[in-house]
Amino acid sequence: MQGQAKVWFITGSSTGFGRCLTEELLKLGYRVAATLRTPESLDDLRAQYPDTLITPKVDVTQPDQTKEAVRQTVEKWGRIDVLANNAGYGQGGMIEDTPMDEVRAVFETNVFGALETIRAVLPTLREQRSGVILNVSSIVGLVSYRGGGFYAATKHALEAFSESLSIEVEPWNIKVVTVEPGPFRTDFAGRSYKWPSTRMPEYDELYETAFAIYHKMNGTQAGDPVRGAKLMIEVSEEREPPFRLPMGRFAEEEIDLFIETIQHDRALWRQKSIGTDYN
Repeated sequence: MQGQAKVWFITGSSTGFGRCLTEELLKLGYRVAATLRTPESLDDLRAQYPDTLITPKVDVTQPDQTKEAVRQTVEKWGRIDVLANNAGYGQGGMIEDTPMDEVRAVFETNVFGALETIRAVLPTLREQRSGVILNVSSIVGLVSYRGGGFYAATKHALEAFSESLSIEVEPWNIKVVTVEPGPFRTDFAGRSYKWPSTRMPEYDELYETAFAIYHKMNGTQAGDPVRGAKLMIEVSEEREPPFRLPMGRFAEEEIDLFIETIQHDRALWRQKSIGTDYN
């Protein structure tokens, strides 16, 4: 890299996209604050890149830990160029039977954890008058499937406030990108996907179908997380990055269907919709 290497601040760096981003960035010479709940899981990388990697211990549901990690990063390198909000997990379950404490828990991590991280980093980005915020969403940030409504709701929320954020921080030359992967070969469909602790027998058939789909998917997803990480890095270097970054054929095809469905419904009801205005 030419000049001073950029600084990335990544959440959820132990596995999946977070780990892949960390590895690829270090190979390219970037400086990385890879935050995670278990820093020892990156001991191998820290030994290999002692000058360009720090691994602050952060649980994104604990804002004080996030603020301290941001402080350490700025103290060490003087800046943060890219925030990658990657920490999160999947929550399966039907709308009627998923325990509410488990619903609130996934929102605490996927939505409020991301929001607290953004708020902690923004003062630095505004002072610099530059920066990129990569919010790792999902294709379910646009569409939702049976048995995954609450996870989808967290990603819908992430995308909604990301869109407002992109407008609000534009005066400081801060860019916001929502990354919308389809199925990628991480541990998302395995360890990182939780099912309700209690279930209603009325939904047994739907659960059996969902379990079969996720079991079959786990470890066979089409998406390559290393290629996904490389694309995120490439987009972060663009002067005018896209607000939405779908990743993978599945995501692209689902977005096409999503647009078609919206257009179909609008065409059927357009005149009646317009007719609700005052004359």
